[in-house]
Amino acid sequence: MHSFSIFKLCCLLGLLFSTINASAQSRIASQLELGGAWQFLPIERVPVTSELPLPTKGWQSIKVPGNWYRQGRDISGQAWYQKEFMLDRRQSGRHAQLVFKGVDYRADVWLNGHYLGQHIGYFQAFEFDVSKHLVEGKNTLTVLVDSPLEAPQDWSLHKRLIKGIFSHHDTRPGGAWSERGQEQNTGGIWAPVAIEFSDDAALRELTVTPRKSKSSKLADRWDVEAFGNVSSDVSHETSITIEADITPENFKGKSYQFKQTYTLRPGQNNLALKLPVDKPELWWPAEYGQPNLYRLKLTLKDEGKNNRILDQQDKVIGFREVRVDDRLQWFINGHRMFLRGTNYIASQWLADMSPERFKQDLTMMQKANINAIRVHAHVSAPTFYDLCDRMGILVTQDFPLLWGYSDDEAFTIEARSQAQDMVKGLNHHPSIISWTMHNEPPWDSPWMAQKYPAYTPDINRKLDELLYADVKKLDDLRVVRKESGIKEHEWMGWYFDSWQSFTRPAPNPWSTEFGAQALPHLSSLKRMFKADELWPDTEAKWKKWEFHNFQRKETFELAHVAQGKNIEEFIHNTQHYQARLIQFAVENYRRQRYAPVSAVFQFMFVENWPSINWGVVDYWRQPKAGYEALRVAYQPILPSLEWQQDEYKAGESPKIGLWAINDTWQGYEHASYTITLYNNGKQIDQLKLPLEMLPDSGHKLRDYPLPSLQPGQYELKAQIADRNGKLMGSNHYRFEAR
Repeated sequence: MHSFSIFKLCCLLGLLFSTINASAQSRIASQLELGGAWQFLPIERVPVTSELPLPTKGWQSIKVPGNWYRQGRDISGQAWYQKEFMLDRRQSGRHAQLVFKGVDYRADVWLNGHYLGQHIGYFQAFEFDVSKHLVEGKNTLTVLVDSPLEAPQDWSLHKRLIKGIFSHHDTRPGGAWSERGQEQNTGGIWAPVAIEFSDDAALRELTVTPRKSKSSKLADRWDVEAFGNVSSDVSHETSITIEADITPENFKGKSYQFKQTYTLRPGQNNLALKLPVDKPELWWPAEYGQPNLYRLKLTLKDEGKNNRILDQQDKVIGFREVRVDDRLQWFINGHRMFLRGTNYIASQWLADMSPERFKQDLTMMQKANINAIRVHAHVSAPTFYDLCDRMGILVTQDFPLLWGYSDDEAFTIEARSQAQDMVKGLNHHPSIISWTMHNEPPWDSPWMAQKYPAYTPDINRKLDELLYADVKKLDDLRVVRKESGIKEHEWMGWYFDSWQSFTRPAPNPWSTEFGAQALPHLSSLKRMFKADELWPDTEAKWKKWEFHNFQRKETFELAHVAQGKNIEEFIHNTQHYQARLIQFAVENYRRQRYAPVSAVFQFMFVENWPSINWGVVDYWRQPKAGYEALRVAYQPILPSLEWQQDEYKAGESPKIGLWAINDTWQGYEHASYTITLYNNGKQIDQLKLPLEMLPDSGHKLRDYPLPSLQPGQYELKAQIADRNGKLMGSNHYRFEAR
């Protein structure tokens, strides 16, 4: 996206309020979708020139949008795409923008033999003015797509592709460190392509930011700042009208209308609006209120031709404030909020994610009491952010940098450009509350010193400082961070220490990664492996399991998970370990709420390809045992049980700490806390305590001494109920005495 200087269209005091005539008889901007069957041809690498000749043989059919691997093309490198389409005389005579919503990774574009230009980056929308190149009748659109491999020499330290987890990660096919770690390439025209038509002028590059007014004495006055570019085909200055309509999108409420006359000049016109809005309904996370949204529609009208509409653009926005204080506590619209989050990679191939699949994932998250999502080291599809806005789920957004990258000038320029594209493209989403520039950069990852002979401690330090400064300047309404560092990635019980290490005081307010791997259910494993591979008992079989991301050393040597006697036992053992670690970690974090912990993000929610990973839900969306453990541990009102082990000696009388956690903004007087002990399924003890819970609070009630334990299986159940006996939270803990 091109940057533009801010031209003041009007001053705030000069804005005139009016009602927009919704019945104007005029042509509204339309579009021609170019999805469907395209011609496709992979080629050996060639240098790109504006007159690159097309091959004449070997063309195949491919679907657009789509990632080429998911359509049977396991390639890395260059491939031609070509699409023929028809236009009538009316369409070919209008202003036209060719819009690509996403191409992985480089795209060179020709229309009817005219070279339009190149775009780099997988996640951004980009476009070309093609008004002069379209013809009546048949038109031919040609795209050379390049999704290359990284250079093999230290490729995970000096990478050049800004693709994050899509080109290098320990959850992608082959894993992070094997020779096969770049297989199943994500390349292709993965998002829609269309030609958008308008009359004489096109409103492009629209960015919209609602912010609290600094100039007004009214506490509930907001300004909607809208910036854009108007590309004009007029031959001389023309008077037009710009109308702005801000209307409720998902609720009934007050609308706001504005109108202003504007002089449109030939060529490019920079545009800036500041629209005052009094007492808008705020956007809230779903747990605390309604995620109220508004739609801003900007309409350009020609005053001299019967109020003819030249172009329209709109954005869905929300009014909300977010900040963190010096202790890194989160505040939403002035209210403190504890983030119960997860890391999310929806799929290794974004074209696979329909709105329905995203909605399924987000619904499962909300049922698991998740209120925040870390989009881990990538930018997701637009539908995801739209749904988070509408469902009231908070998003912390990573830029697609993961581990090490080149420090040369060309890469730095490209990374800075793409970071600005990310912010400009997503900044209207109220669900997004932060930007993070780099996941585990080399300058914050001393483990790389042992892995790479070429490692130096300052790799990417200057790059990340520049990215941070750029984004901080571009967006002053969100939290901006240079890195998600190893200090907040607490992999106890998987890469180091044991799961019981979570009892130590948390060193940081945010834990943005923690968890353990677990096998999916047998039905899912059968979709990944042949029958004779389901029980890995040879090195060849283990290699295939490791290609699907299973970590042998961590499972057996560090986590001490037993393989068992058969695949059913193996599945149970890994899922039990993951669930136990998640419950134990989350409850320990939540008992330290605001002292210092204010945000936790389990790693991760779903498997992003048919694999064995850290997801609590597998690739086919079957929950593992860890999903239920996360749901219980993330309840807004939680009776937390402070335990330290799952096996005791017979005759012991351990003490269990009883805690009441309340993440809601409502207090509860005259509530009750009930703890019940069972031995081999039979109730043997119960204690009921009165409970007073303040809003947004957590405190320990007392220790609960267990009776002298006899050999057998035990279960503790805890419940919090309100004054009327309505259950608000429940928990349980199973252990054994021997």
